[in-house]
Amino acid sequence: MISLLKKKRFNALKLSNVILMTLSSGMAYADEQQAPPTEHKTSDGIVLDTLQIESSTEDLKSYNIFDAKSATKTDTPLMEIPQSIQVIPTAVLRDQNIQTLSGAIENVSSIVAPKTTELLTSEFLVRGFKSQFYTDGLPTYGQGNAADPLSLINVERIEVVKGPTSTLFGGGLGAPVGGLINVVSKQPEADAHYTVSFRGGSFTTLNPSFDFNQPLTEDKSILFRLTGEYEYSESYIDALQNENYSLFPTLAFNFSPDTHLIIRGQYSHVKFLEYSGLRAEGTIADAPYTIPAYRYSGATDTPKSTVENKMITLELTHRFSQHIEGSIQTRYYENSYKEYSSFTHELIIDGIGGFGQPSASHLPFYSGTLPASVKEFVINPNLILDFDTGFITHKVLFGAEYDTTKSTARLGVFYDEQSDIWLDVADRYDDITYLDIKDGNIMQAQDDHYETIGVYIQDQMDITQDFHFLTSLRWTQVSIEEVGAENTNASVTPRVGAVFDFNDQVSIFAGYGEGFRAVTALFGDIPKPEKSSQVEGGLKFDFYDVGLSGSITGYQLIRKNVVVPNPNGAFSSIQAGEQKSYGAEFDFLWEPFESLSILGNYAYTAAKLTKHSDPALLVGDRLPRVPEHSGRVSVRYRFIEGILDGLGIGMGITAMSNRHLSLPNEYTVDGFYRMDAQASYPLTENLNLTLNIQNLTNTKYYEPFLFLQDEVVSPGPPISAFATLTAKF
Repeated sequence: MISLLKKKRFNALKLSNVILMTLSSGMAYADEQQAPPTEHKTSDGIVLDTLQIESSTEDLKSYNIFDAKSATKTDTPLMEIPQSIQVIPTAVLRDQNIQTLSGAIENVSSIVAPKTTELLTSEFLVRGFKSQFYTDGLPTYGQGNAADPLSLINVERIEVVKGPTSTLFGGGLGAPVGGLINVVSKQPEADAHYTVSFRGGSFTTLNPSFDFNQPLTEDKSILFRLTGEYEYSESYIDALQNENYSLFPTLAFNFSPDTHLIIRGQYSHVKFLEYSGLRAEGTIADAPYTIPAYRYSGATDTPKSTVENKMITLELTHRFSQHIEGSIQTRYYENSYKEYSSFTHELIIDGIGGFGQPSASHLPFYSGTLPASVKEFVINPNLILDFDTGFITHKVLFGAEYDTTKSTARLGVFYDEQSDIWLDVADRYDDITYLDIKDGNIMQAQDDHYETIGVYIQDQMDITQDFHFLTSLRWTQVSIEEVGAENTNASVTPRVGAVFDFNDQVSIFAGYGEGFRAVTALFGDIPKPEKSSQVEGGLKFDFYDVGLSGSITGYQLIRKNVVVPNPNGAFSSIQAGEQKSYGAEFDFLWEPFESLSILGNYAYTAAKLTKHSDPALLVGDRLPRVPEHSGRVSVRYRFIEGILDGLGIGMGITAMSNRHLSLPNEYTVDGFYRMDAQASYPLTENLNLTLNIQNLTNTKYYEPFLFLQDEVVSPGPPISAFATLTAKF
């Protein structure tokens, strides 16, 4: 998965896989049906070969990935990128039978993924800090992870760039300052194929899906692919249900060997009962009562929350000459959600006190609603020039970006002293009635408009065959119009890095980058823009004789003007000075022979508050949700001959140390480990069966849960089993 191999470094056994993998990458983000430009030197510099349409990589067994675009916006070997980047390919998603982005991200070090029950409240953390979610290299602005489709049916690979990526990316409020998770979509292919799957199992899971690929013309100049999925599932948590469906149509026009147009669509809809977590008191902390781990956290008649995403993306690529190529990406995106919740909160409990409380385990519950919508348009042209200046080979990227985003949100909270607001949290089956939110109970409203303008230049230089240098610079301006506030901020963010091939099997790298991102008005206050800077270095290795490759990285990442929950307010945030994260990471892939893949990671993360502006926050406190130690190892064995030919079996172990719930560090959840197992077998030439068991040892544990900045937790899922039957034609 996280192989850091160079194209020039592979043995004969891997040659066929290498050819197929490299042919399946495209000129633009996720253009997998086109072969990447193969480079060969001439006296005039680098010549880019003609693009060709090739077959899918879905049947490849190896986890090896050789290049990526998310860190540089150019096809660059991972070994030559002076920044930590990991790639999760189709083979890993298939072998581990992964269903969600959060599940896939566990294969990458230093990342904390939100749970599906935190869809509207939490975000991915990279090296302790919030990251941004992109699809095919363009932003999808939204509250929390509302843009996450909760489906991987249309995902070809996932690329994770750690640290600031502000020199190349922006949109919404600006550029990522902590990290970037880029989901790369499947593309139409030259050969027709059709796949239908059905997944079922624990928690009444019903999950049909399909993937249809069909050329529309005999010369295969127009290709079409349609993927889709429906899922209904209940939960190990009482009363919770989830229903979602999604469609992803894609058209590819290959006007000539040098000109290609991709049109992508997305529609996804999610309907679920909001979960607000269980209080720390009574679960992980002492209290005069005990809260059952799997009880629902409010009124079971709370209306279902809904999330709807609509998106259309166009990408045009053209090669002007052997040394010049260009692309334009543009996207229109709409997100809307209606969130309903039933919840308690520390400030609510303190405010009401013991007045009318039937017993210590009866807590007061409010009703809440948060309808919101986002409309975003972004356009991003890029131009790549390849040339030589003396003995130095250059690949220069010129780019610009314009993004305009409109966001509206309403927050309403309601309770009625004349109604029953007391829920006995110690009684798993006690219930109350949801109180409808009326217009007069809308507490806060925001109507925001964000406009981002950015221009950038990047130069990737091969000073010698073994020394690679990268430098880039970006100017960004972000304008914010909000209720009662207007603000414009501009910044110049640099990035530099170098890679030296120490020998044929080890490269060392070092890099420095800065981040810049505007901050919303926090319901009235005008904040400062958030900034970040990162220094990292390490080595990337490829002991290809034994099939072992990977990276070891050390880093320090500093964020300033960081927004954190207000320790003195239930629905507000403050800027609390500075946070710092430093640590070490180890990612590896070992494929000693064709039938065995072992991939793993380990991360040490020290993420702390280093400066603050509120006396309630303590310098030195660890950042919420971030474990100091975390890691995963997974093993996959494939039988390739004999009576068991085609059988694949795998097992993974995920572990992390204790974590704090919030700032300040009042409560802590214990560390845990979880074992998962998978097996797959081809019943016929076209029919495949996959079995997946999660939490094999039925380990019981709690995890931090983010809801209204309160001290709450959620239980980890118990043992569960799923089966998937897949037919290919």
